[in-house]
Amino acid sequence: MRSFPIIAVIGPTGIGKTKLGVALAKSLNGEVISVDSLQVYRDGGIMTAKPTLEEMDGVEHHLIDYLEANEEPSISDFVDCAIEKIKLVQKRRKVPILVGGSTSLTKPLLSHPSVRRQELNVVIMDSDMAGLGPRLDARIDQMVGQGLLDEARHLYNLERELRESEKGVRGIWKAIGYPELRPCFKVDEDSPLHYRLMAEGIAKMKVNTRLFVFRENRVPHYQRMFQKHDGNRVFMKAPRSKLILYPYFFLMAGTLTSSMYMMGRLVLGHKTWFGKG
Repeated sequence: MRSFPIIAVIGPTGIGKTKLGVALAKSLNGEVISVDSLQVYRDGGIMTAKPTLEEMDGVEHHLIDYLEANEEPSISDFVDCAIEKIKLVQKRRKVPILVGGSTSLTKPLLSHPSVRRQELNVVIMDSDMAGLGPRLDARIDQMVGQGLLDEARHLYNLERELRESEKGVRGIWKAIGYPELRPCFKVDEDSPLHYRLMAEGIAKMKVNTRLFVFRENRVPHYQRMFQKHDGNRVFMKAPRSKLILYPYFFLMAGTLTSSMYMMGRLVLGHKTWFGKG
């Protein structure tokens, strides 16, 4: 019997990877393995846009919430953990759904021999910055409403308690949002300066998030790793044509609706291929 394949959903922050990954996992009897260098920490759930229990929608998620704030795992440590989780999910006769945007982790993981020798389907969600930028700004405003400032204040107190500032920037304190907001916690919180620094920090967080996503959204290194097939043309293919090849790269529009439509034609219509035939 064919072994269960691996599906990877990769793309920049705020593009809808979490929703797509969960939808695929529910449709294909899969489990999500997070490939994110910051969601591994127990702290900073709002700042790192960690999926909530509601967003997980009953789907098992791995490699989230398992490190202390000041731990700094190597890339090889993470890759080893991810491969073990892939094996665990496949042993349960389920499909591993890798979801993430950290290129420092996805590239070594997807190119690892234990992954490359299996049936690997990679979906790269992309978007133009003109459309994604306003969504990123709105997302940060939503984070503020969810308690981002209280979370950043907790991280500031934790940093002082552990004397982390003496060790350089590492761990959860690398997350976009903390360096930008940190100055406002150094002054009297009832002072006008505090509120000015807070507003400036939020504005800087929006700018730095856009810059980060712009860099993250460039995927030439993936094009060297996989065959490329334009996702916007996939729906014209016959259902039984050889759409799923090893290894394969799908570049598709960065909206949940269009991405799910393409995935429906690409993957969800081939359920017998996923170890059931």
